[in-house]
Amino acid sequence: MRDRFDSETYWWILERVAAANRCVRFRDFGSEDPAEPFFILRHDVDYSPAAALKLAEAEANRGVSATYFLLAGTRYYNLLAPEHAHVARRLAELGHEVGLHYDATFFRPFPRAEWGRLLRAQAQLLSELAGTPVVSIAMHQPALNSGDPFAADSGFINAYDPRFVRDTLYVSDSCRAWRDQAWSMLESGMIPRRLQLALHPLNWSDQDRDRVTIFRTVHEDVIQDVRRAGEELLAKVAVHSGVLEHEQRLARDRSFPASRNGEA
Repeated sequence: MRDRFDSETYWWILERVAAANRCVRFRDFGSEDPAEPFFILRHDVDYSPAAALKLAEAEANRGVSATYFLLAGTRYYNLLAPEHAHVARRLAELGHEVGLHYDATFFRPFPRAEWGRLLRAQAQLLSELAGTPVVSIAMHQPALNSGDPFAADSGFINAYDPRFVRDTLYVSDSCRAWRDQAWSMLESGMIPRRLQLALHPLNWSDQDRDRVTIFRTVHEDVIQDVRRAGEELLAKVAVHSGVLEHEQRLARDRSFPASRNGEA
């Protein structure tokens, strides 16, 4: 039984699918679809750029090219932060497609007429970071929203377009779980001629982990990042030249306690 989320199972799945279908990316879809049989290997980077880069490098070493969808900004990572700014460029250097993962809740504070412009601003930012044009988009957590606000936007290839989820079998490991139909297909090796395989990098590691451990780790990493940021802030404040002058002046004033009325 291979219903695990470890590296051995990951490569077993890809080898099983690749034996029947050719791997393509969303950017390979133009006015016409690629020749069948094919499968689209898609990765939504919801929480961990580090997990994404580790998987991307392993795939590149095996000659596998996937589409990685990145969020421009989230509670869990920020592509404008120094520690994450290189992620999109590195994915592109490894031969993967970089697409925009967008959170519908981001747009809600703004007038509906501005949403398209804001989406394109995110895509342009990601393009600049990746060093290659962003042509594909995918909505973040569609099950938690009442619809895709950009479903009819013809400026991008949308991963949830009917040709990718209705005309193509869509299979996902969301929340580290397989639906029965998806697992039966993988286990039997009866691969359809059109398949979108959405695998989340965070779910996969060298050793199998239960989902509580996986997502608790996400939470703990955020706590550590916040604690580290706080410590760095206090350390910088402590050596700031203005702070040092201020504290020295206060120390002198305390050493010579004269009142404002001139009393000794």
